[in-house]
Amino acid sequence: MSDDGTTRGRFLTLSSVGLGSVIGGVIGVPATAYILAPVTEEITFKPVSVGKTSTFTGEKGFAPTAVTFVEDPTSPATSVQLAYVHYTGKSNTDWLAPDAMFVVFSNHCTHMGCPVLATSLGFGCPCHGSQFNQEGARIAGPAVRALDRFQWKVQKGELILTNKWSTDFQNGKLEYFPVKNPGQPVDVFGSTLLADILYPHVTYTHGPVPKEQS
Repeated sequence: MSDDGTTRGRFLTLSSVGLGSVIGGVIGVPATAYILAPVTEEITFKPVSVGKTSTFTGEKGFAPTAVTFVEDPTSPATSVQLAYVHYTGKSNTDWLAPDAMFVVFSNHCTHMGCPVLATSLGFGCPCHGSQFNQEGARIAGPAVRALDRFQWKVQKGELILTNKWSTDFQNGKLEYFPVKNPGQPVDVFGSTLLADILYPHVTYTHGPVPKEQS
């Protein structure tokens, strides 16, 4: 899980975000609509089905299923995304519950936006070596936070993605945040307020920030 505080290496990483994070955010995959949109324009995540739940429930161990979808149907060429659907083997369809049926991860590395690859141990970024465990927490490399996650629901037997959130593990607990761009931390020197000032989050119309159930 990600460590608290800011090391010298992390400080240097934060200092070099700038243009690199914007460029890196589009490496290997089409640019998403939220990267292209003006920072003052709110974007509503449109619910999208990624398939029947039965498509994913055959997973054994940790072998999440990669699914592609179009985030913004009005701009299909610039809003194709890929998500990893992990079936936990449990049955609760409340996405925040400890025994939730699925965890749905974004495939964007939180360093510079490269597409991560799923392995039996978690996720790895082939661009700059960031590594994430099976919970999406950063365990190595230059990434500044955990992998983003998708909010979801089950409706008429289909898995529907309903929103997107940035995440990080703080004091051992998973926390959710409004979506940041690649390279942008959710806290700076332990302060989320300072992070929001230095790195304004992507302006999704997201509603209240969710709290994972204990």
